[in-house]
Amino acid sequence: MLDTAFEAVGTGLTVFTDDTPVEGPVRWLDSPQAVMEFVASDAVKDTIVLVRGGTTTFLTPALNAGVKGVLTLQGAPESHLGILTREYGIPCVMGVTFDRGVRSARGEVIPADGALVRLDISAAPQGTVLIEAGAPEAEEGTPTAPPAMDAETLAQVQVLLERFGGEVPHGTAGDEQFRAGLTSGVLHLDDASMHRPLTDAEVNDLSRYAGWNMWDCLAARATEGESGLIPRQEYESVSFVQIWQRYPEFLRLITEEIGVDGVVELGRASRREIGTKANLLHSWALGFGVAFGRGVALELGLTEDRPEDLREAFAFQRRLYHGQWGGGPMFTSMRGYRAQLLEDHWLRRFDDEVTFFTEPEQRRDFQRFSASTEMLGFLLHFDNRAGLSDTGPYPTADGGFVIVRDHFLQEDAYQWGQLAEGLPYAVTQAMYFKPDEPLDLQLVDIGTLFTEPANYLRHLKGAAVYARDRWDTPADRIRLLDPEEMRRIQVACDAGCSRLYPHIAGMSKREKIMAGAKVYYTDFLLPYARGAGMWNRLVGELDFFELDPVTSQSYYTLVRDGTAAALVPRLFLTGTGFPPLPEAADPPDPEAFDALHTLALRGMAAELPGDGAALEAAGLVVPTPAGWMLTDAGRTGHEQLLAAERASFDRAAIAPAYDRFLTVNGKLKVLCVSWQAGDADQRAALLGELEDLVDRARPAIRRTAKVLPRFGRYDERLSVALGRALGGEEGYVLSPLCESVHTVWMELHEDYLMTQGITREEEGSY
Repeated sequence: MLDTAFEAVGTGLTVFTDDTPVEGPVRWLDSPQAVMEFVASDAVKDTIVLVRGGTTTFLTPALNAGVKGVLTLQGAPESHLGILTREYGIPCVMGVTFDRGVRSARGEVIPADGALVRLDISAAPQGTVLIEAGAPEAEEGTPTAPPAMDAETLAQVQVLLERFGGEVPHGTAGDEQFRAGLTSGVLHLDDASMHRPLTDAEVNDLSRYAGWNMWDCLAARATEGESGLIPRQEYESVSFVQIWQRYPEFLRLITEEIGVDGVVELGRASRREIGTKANLLHSWALGFGVAFGRGVALELGLTEDRPEDLREAFAFQRRLYHGQWGGGPMFTSMRGYRAQLLEDHWLRRFDDEVTFFTEPEQRRDFQRFSASTEMLGFLLHFDNRAGLSDTGPYPTADGGFVIVRDHFLQEDAYQWGQLAEGLPYAVTQAMYFKPDEPLDLQLVDIGTLFTEPANYLRHLKGAAVYARDRWDTPADRIRLLDPEEMRRIQVACDAGCSRLYPHIAGMSKREKIMAGAKVYYTDFLLPYARGAGMWNRLVGELDFFELDPVTSQSYYTLVRDGTAAALVPRLFLTGTGFPPLPEAADPPDPEAFDALHTLALRGMAAELPGDGAALEAAGLVVPTPAGWMLTDAGRTGHEQLLAAERASFDRAAIAPAYDRFLTVNGKLKVLCVSWQAGDADQRAALLGELEDLVDRARPAIRRTAKVLPRFGRYDERLSVALGRALGGEEGYVLSPLCESVHTVWMELHEDYLMTQGITREEEGSY
């Protein structure tokens, strides 16, 4: 390889920097079966693998087998895969755009399998991928996959990734800017406020801050892309609806059983214990999961608002945080991104039992142990952070710091947990660092450490490692691990991953979604229900695992209709997933209806019908660099105007047209599923069927337009989209990123629902 000539072929984001370039043949992996076949080969350790997304679990066997490097087409260093490649010490460049190469089955430009590539990760944030001169390239005219986003949409998303709502930044500056606009002291924890209901103003302030805080923690994850193994966005969105529907009842019962002070005591576990899921992530996710689930359910029109349930969830969450901190600011984002929770006796124990590394092999062995246990935690918890939690940094006398990290390796609440047999419930690593360069540390509210520069592990000097055998093992029986048992646990983790991966890969899509939803729905409440002695009652008497009917309805919209992939990122990137409680107001001028209705249907729009400046001055809309959005007053005003419109016509006048639309709607859904699975010939045949279905819907649309003229616009928009699709622009069939037939059709469907004031349950097709 030393004599090989290389040419730059792509750039992406460096996960961590290293001055030594990495070279090897590249291998494209686009399915779990491809991953398993690859790790069975003899070339793993010499190969650089290329995958689509930045999710962790898809590459589990390859990471455990020790690939030489990783490239992704999607993703960012803050994603789960970025975290794990740092743990493994595997060079990785994410979100790579290749200038030339061959085409994947989906038309992406990628290097040819077997071509020699070099990763230059000597600088950040941008890394460079080079390829051997003369590597195969696609012939001219070979179809190229449409870009994941057009340039305008990508620019809008980039603005929203960098600033919340296009205005508020990440970090301490963003926290201070956002809090300056709040009207209550709800984010300050004190004894008196624990025992009274929250006011509407307090609930709304917490909702608003929750939107910024979730964005601050997770915005970078919005770019991690798709997983070839686990449908994350689908299961997350379904689980949030289930959490909204059922958690408030359980939170009330727990509070009635143990009292307000008992709930505060549950939060104190994170100070008294290591290896507990009563931690930063779970107290954050319990309250915000209910609030975000409310946002999803309201967005889908599947439920009536229940302000008392939102109030209950936020009150319970504040009590946990009060126990966690003992008072004061509620979130780590308000505390300089520091989470120094553990009582001093733990820190003294760590100091007494730490092993400082004197040989390179000690540090290498520890990092391999850490990576294996972390990987199993991710896989066991279906690629989410419920299996991982950090606290710290705790300062040390030598000017360094300690990060304390829990990895959760067993959970008997999940039937697949038996595949990770022979492991303790959790291992805890007290990791000692003494940086020889400045490090900017941020421990975010989901219990995860990020640093700049990213590769903080290079400064690791020593560690003390502990095991908690069961979730209820007393804290004084948590035991120090020696190197021999650490090796045994590492081997058992690798074996557990080897069993779990094909088990998950063999599930149907629905099974994966429901299993992932079970993790979210179960895990966020589980440690507090156990701590309150209520878990067995919730499961046995109250049918904890029973799926709520509203959740079942949401599945069809979120999964079968494919809305989850666009809905979840939009709701948390824009903050609209946390709608405040509505405030009473006089209805706006009826002339504002078109603009408000457009935003109610789409969530955001680059252009508005009518005078946007006047609507902004009235407090109904707000401009962001990414587009116009409704304010809380705008949402309320739209509902008032929509109610007035409903009163102005007879619903029976459009009911026959709507019934006609529904008969075509079901056939269009079937066609969309066939389109996604079809090859070029099948899609060509489906275009004619698509044209026929649109034509069959036109009489219904035109009949509706005679009653409500604004519906006539859908006829025109469908004609434009269909014309472009028939002209060869395939994205105009299904893509959510343009005015495709599917995009316009879904907006038309939603408009029918809004206009008639009916739910998808009443409609019957979801």
